[in-house]
This record gives sequence, C-alpha cells and structure tokens, in this order.
Amino acid sequence: MFESEFTGMSDLLTLELSNEQRETLLRGLRYVRSSIMLTPEEPSDAIAAGRKAELKKVAALSELLNGQAITEKASV
Repeated sequence: MFESEFTGMSDLLTLELSNEQRETLLRGLRYVRSSIMLTPEEPSDAIAAGRKAELKKVAALSELLNGQAITEKASV
C-alpha cells in the first residue's frame, strides 16, 4: 500500500533509525495528524476528501515506522 500510494519501487529510501529517532518521528506524525484534523475550513465534500487522504498518508507512514525493525543505531 505505501509504495504504490507514494512512490515507485525505484524511489524507495531505506533508513536505519534508533528507537529514539523512530519515536521522535512518530511523535511528529501525531502533531501532523492533529494539525490536519484541526485545520479550520468550511466543511465540504472536497475538503473532507482531501483531509481524509492526508490522514491516510500519515497513518500509512505511522504504520510503516511502527512495523519497521531497527537494524542498527543511526549516527546523526
């Protein structure tokens, strides 16, 4: 789902994250999700569809990070 929704197979990027880095990204995604949910706009079908699509992308990224095994601690 994630690959076909965002990029082609040749555009994939592999990251090695520590637990702390992964948790930081997940925490940031929660803020992004809240921001999408709280954006003050007039309710319409188009806005609801756009918001739903954005939330779906954030959920896919969160699921990817939650399911991703950490192989090495990344150096930053």
